[in-house]
Amino acid sequence: MDGVLNVIKPVGVSSFSFLRQVQRKLDIKKIGHLGTLDPNACGVLVLLCGKATKLNQQLSGGTKVYRSVFTFGIETETLDLAGKISATSDIIPTFEQVKAVLPTGEVEIQVPKFSAVHINGKRAYDLARKGIDFTPPTKTVTIHRFELLKQIAPHKFWVEIECQTGTYVRSLAKLVASKLNTVAIASSILRTRVGDFKIEDSKVLQNVQKCDIILAC
Repeated sequence: MDGVLNVIKPVGVSSFSFLRQVQRKLDIKKIGHLGTLDPNACGVLVLLCGKATKLNQQLSGGTKVYRSVFTFGIETETLDLAGKISATSDIIPTFEQVKAVLPTGEVEIQVPKFSAVHINGKRAYDLARKGIDFTPPTKTVTIHRFELLKQIAPHKFWVEIECQTGTYVRSLAKLVASKLNTVAIASSILRTRVGDFKIEDSKVLQNVQKCDIILAC
């Protein structure tokens, strides 16, 4: 039971809750993960089982790849479909306009208010849910690749992002929109890769077995 498990977290459940579901199903005593996914995001969640939990530092530095739909014209409190609408805009950019402003390299983003970052010892999402006003911190992240794949509706664009760990895709949607004098949300987020762990090799909860644990120590 000492090793790494590549699973697909579904939409609508927190990474911690899903981790516990896997732990109960496989009867794993000690378990951790290589970075959470938002409750409304889905895709690759890498779990560390048994003695492999000690490998977090060695394995957590890899890049991550996301596919997301950026929906322009609305902004919500959570920067995804889960939150209440906080702003709207009639400015809907074209494919070429969006493509022209996708940032790469070192990029400064603002951490979403609805996130797990600590603000004076409290989780940001707890403060946001209580209606407490605060300014979330900014952070610099590295975007290795930011590709515009397809326009799937007049106001919806499908993008793929390869970035360092700790990057908020929802914040990138807000950043891109601000460059175009409009607003946007990440209406869907799919993580397709964490380091060397790819979604085509992931297991869903219904089918995951102990034999799917990759020995790592």
